[in-house]
Amino acid sequence: MSTPCLRSFVSDLSTAEQSAVLANPDSTFRLAYFKAFSAGATARDLLAYGKATWKNQFPTDIEWSNGSGTVPTPFRVMPLLNIISPDGKEVFITETIVIDHFLAKRYNLLGDNEYEEMTIKGIYNNIHYLRERSFIAMTWTYEDKRKEALGRFMTRAFPRFIEDQEFHLNANGNNGHYIGNKLSLADIHLANVIDHFATLPSGKEILALFQKSELWKVKENVEKNPDIAVWRASEEFKQCFDGSVKIYSITAVPKDGAVEA
Repeated sequence: MSTPCLRSFVSDLSTAEQSAVLANPDSTFRLAYFKAFSAGATARDLLAYGKATWKNQFPTDIEWSNGSGTVPTPFRVMPLLNIISPDGKEVFITETIVIDHFLAKRYNLLGDNEYEEMTIKGIYNNIHYLRERSFIAMTWTYEDKRKEALGRFMTRAFPRFIEDQEFHLNANGNNGHYIGNKLSLADIHLANVIDHFATLPSGKEILALFQKSELWKVKENVEKNPDIAVWRASEEFKQCFDGSVKIYSITAVPKDGAVEA
């Protein structure tokens, strides 16, 4: 039986010292996650947007070994964001939503006041839930249930999501942003969730529906940001796309017929 490779929140640094590392504008970052999109993708765009000094850490299968290898994390899951101060002190943040909110706050992507921040976080959560719901209901299901699950997702959860998001985008003037006329965490997260669906075996069909909606303008605005564009043109970004395609290839609907929509 393998020994869990756990990382404690308690360290030799006091919590005050750890907070100072988090707040230090000169701290650098190392993001540990698979060579794929999904839960680590939005953080990568946020780091790029913020002009941070950062690098990806892609654990190998042996290093990871389902959380029991040589890469310690608090709950045997990734992503894990490591923050390193100029004097070498290192702290970490765990869990996707917490990491994304931390980076969004650092790079002023949570609006101009508390109400805007809560609104952006609410929209972010709804976008995030679409992906998590698709994992449970559609992606990681039994082979003989995949066709039915995909059809149900495409005729129920997905159209309702598009309708709800378009309602809020139209209320903001249909300018390709959720709040005001500038990028926010919600915009960037939507672009990454769209990217996730593009890597699924059914990605072409899902992407076509995104392209017909008002949500596509949000993705285009995100990709126009010059710093995000540089990251998305990189070889590592391409490797993450290819990695996701490989991971989800095993979840394809059987070839015995088209999905009924």
